Amino acid sequence: MANNRRQECTAAAASNRRILLHAPLLLLLVASGSCLAGEGDPDPGGASEIAGSRGASEALPPDVQPTAASLEIARGRNALPPQAPTAIAQASDASMQLAQVPGRQPQAMPTTVVVEPEAAQPGEPAPGAQVSSSPFRLAQAADTAPPPSAPVRLAEPPASTPSNTPAPVAHAPDAPIGIAQAGNPQPPETPAQAAAAASGTPATGSAAALAHTSEPQRQPAQLAQAATTAPPNAPTQTAQASGTPMPGSPAPVTPTRSSSPAPSAPSATPNSQTPGAQLPGEPAQRSQGPDVEAPNAQAPNLRTADVPTVRNDVFGLAASGGAIKALEEAKARPDAFSAVDVAQLEELSIRQQVRGGRDKSRSMTSSDRFDGIDSALRAADDLDKRMPATPDYSPVRTALAGDRTVAYAARGDMTKAVATFETIPPDAEISIDALAAVGDAYLYLSEPAKANVVYRRALQQATAAPTDRATRGFQYGTRTRAIELREGLFWSYVDQGRAADAKQVLDDIGKSLPPAKEVRHYGPEESDFLRYYRLRAQYLIYTGHVDEGIAALEQLEQQVPFNAEVRAAHADAVSGQAHPRQAIAMYRASLTDHPDSVEMLAGLGRAALAADDYATAKYVDQTVGNVFPDSGAVRGFKRDYKAYRSPVFTTDLSYEHGNSALADNSFTSDSYVYSQPFGDNWRVFSHTYFGYAQTDSGNIKRTRTGIGGDYRHGPLTVQGEVTRSFGSDGRTGGRGSIAYALNDYWTVSAGLDTNDNSLPWKAYAAHIWGRSANVSVVYRQNDRREVKLSYGVSRYSDSNLHQEITATATQRVYTSANQLVNVSLDLGTDSNTRRDAPYFSPGRDYAAAATVMHQLTLWKKGDMSLQQRLSASGGVYNERGFGSSPLWSARLEHAWTFKHDITLSYGIEVSSHAYDGQRERSETGFLSVNLPF
Repeated sequence: MANNRRQECTAAAASNRRILLHAPLLLLLVASGSCLAGEGDPDPGGASEIAGSRGASEALPPDVQPTAASLEIARGRNALPPQAPTAIAQASDASMQLAQVPGRQPQAMPTTVVVEPEAAQPGEPAPGAQVSSSPFRLAQAADTAPPPSAPVRLAEPPASTPSNTPAPVAHAPDAPIGIAQAGNPQPPETPAQAAAAASGTPATGSAAALAHTSEPQRQPAQLAQAATTAPPNAPTQTAQASGTPMPGSPAPVTPTRSSSPAPSAPSATPNSQTPGAQLPGEPAQRSQGPDVEAPNAQAPNLRTADVPTVRNDVFGLAASGGAIKALEEAKARPDAFSAVDVAQLEELSIRQQVRGGRDKSRSMTSSDRFDGIDSALRAADDLDKRMPATPDYSPVRTALAGDRTVAYAARGDMTKAVATFETIPPDAEISIDALAAVGDAYLYLSEPAKANVVYRRALQQATAAPTDRATRGFQYGTRTRAIELREGLFWSYVDQGRAADAKQVLDDIGKSLPPAKEVRHYGPEESDFLRYYRLRAQYLIYTGHVDEGIAALEQLEQQVPFNAEVRAAHADAVSGQAHPRQAIAMYRASLTDHPDSVEMLAGLGRAALAADDYATAKYVDQTVGNVFPDSGAVRGFKRDYKAYRSPVFTTDLSYEHGNSALADNSFTSDSYVYSQPFGDNWRVFSHTYFGYAQTDSGNIKRTRTGIGGDYRHGPLTVQGEVTRSFGSDGRTGGRGSIAYALNDYWTVSAGLDTNDNSLPWKAYAAHIWGRSANVSVVYRQNDRREVKLSYGVSRYSDSNLHQEITATATQRVYTSANQLVNVSLDLGTDSNTRRDAPYFSPGRDYAAAATVMHQLTLWKKGDMSLQQRLSASGGVYNERGFGSSPLWSARLEHAWTFKHDITLSYGIEVSSHAYDGQRERSETGFLSVNLPF
């Protein structure tokens, strides 16, 4: 056989028997039984044992009946499932497997089996094949099918094995066997016909003819196609059904009608565009380290191989995720690697540790979740100290700074992450993961503008063909994907109040998603659509379409009821609508299904603080502890919890000029200093009130101080203090209030004061003091709609009884990302029993006014913002005995929010009002501060 490049032999069939072969069917050689008519059959010309007429299965012995699976393979119509036995396994229990389907073939071309010797590599058996003394290769013609009258040309060794011997896949002497695969299967309407046999004994020098044609007048057409030579490292393709790849096998090569050239071997020249670990379907990447060739076809002995081979394999191993092993091999060959090379490999090993440590920290909730990152940081510090300060090491030092940035950000040390990143030269190459990590750090530190810059840079780098190659091996951990970068970019715009740009990012995410029919149900991209629709719902809430956004989240929750991110976003939205108790119930229910969800736990803590449920907030704080410093949700909760645990100073200052019926000029200051909470619910405070006024009857000054306690436990809030006023009319008194939230909608409250600070200034000038009490009921549907009804009564020391009733309704009529408009309606009435008092004391008056307030966010930077509020009101005022008159006011206010829940607001107001028929105009300036310290 070795001397014959192509050997052919024919097997004759009777005139009423035809062997029909389906061209795309892969011929299987099995060695068992009587080798067709070559042995064990006294009549070599009888082909009835080989194939039955028109598929009649009775022509076969009972032990070699074609199975249903083999018929399906022959037909080529149904793909095998991954768990189905292969055709080789189906043929191993029988001496021969024959598949025959009746019907005419559209093409009258015979199928020729060519025995083709192949040179073998010494000592290298084929994967999945047994070794014999004679190689042979099968080739099957593409797009061919024999006519009913055409004989079948077979080539096989003459020897055979006993019929009860399992058939081996193939035999070859020290060489892999390539079995050609059909590339163009027949159309579904073309019946598939196949028959194959093989011997398992060693072949002799030439193959003998098994049979002769019984119809010499017919000339058989011969068509043979040489088997395509596979690359040396390609796996052997065995027994693959037409169009149906075996599980885990590479894609089959599809031959055409013309001869196709053999696939070229991998390039042997260094190429910076050839990544060390190229993932399927991804573009070639530019390396941040050394260039690496394609892997060698055979694994060399790195201790004895030549220098180019060693460098190629070691750097390829390092870039493919085996940097630690590559470093060991490089240190063992100092003749092949310089000190800079070793430093580059050591940096890649540190990068591998950082990625692995980051994945560990993300998947764990225990206190040792940062052990891997800490170890990588120590290794990075050690390498940095050992590297000389020479230009040769600059790329290594830059890459090492990127690794430290990723590690610090994953560790939650965002300040160090930013400081390390800013040491990298602006024009240096930086990995996508490092850019994404510092972007997260900037967002964490409320620097959205800087985060926006690095996210956009990372996106440009991720969508371009050349990117950082060294992060592509799976050992380096999960790679930052473009949709994750776009989500960070989206939130960087939101934190700056740039709604239009955030919407553009959402549109870009939607355009980047594949069609729904191409979505895979595995891999990291499985949840991309869910991420996109969640962000869309959150964008609706951010831009003021709260009801639509919550409805979208509810719809998502119905489709994926156990998704933690969707449920957390839904609960966050409900909590932001002034429904903290409802949100607490949602968080608790979700934590039952996701007990390890840090975002859910942090949301529960924030809602508990809003609902004054400090026991729950304390539990959350103790649970998260210092284990999750890398979580932005935990950071937000920690910030609010720290503000709650801090002493607080608040003050309200105002100065008014005009309204001579009350005072010509007046100044008031009302300040509280609260202690740290103790017992979770208690605080003590000091209260100081100071007022000064100039009136037509003289100047008056009033000072009142008090010490009290504040108790807050869930829906109940109680405050009480003992007070003392100073001056000639000083007296000891008390003040107290109580409020109870029936639920997230209804709140009732009451208050009592034995030395009221709200009397007219001329009353104090006349040495009059008073006691007061009030009750109120508030219905708050959400943060956009509220109704309040209150009643107050005061008894002055001159026996005057003052009563007032007020009703206020507020409705938001417009909301966008940076603006909102509220409309309020205020109704009120007052009465006094003394008309001859030395202060303004109408017997009965009424007032009705409508107010429009426009709020505009002028500046936003993470947690910090500046809002401008402009209000205008107008109405009518009626005083008994003086008739009706218009009233109006205009107000401008600036409200700042700083870090650590520090707030500052100030503004001016101009108003006009009639008192006893005399119109008064006043100007007022005010300032309020809330300062946790």
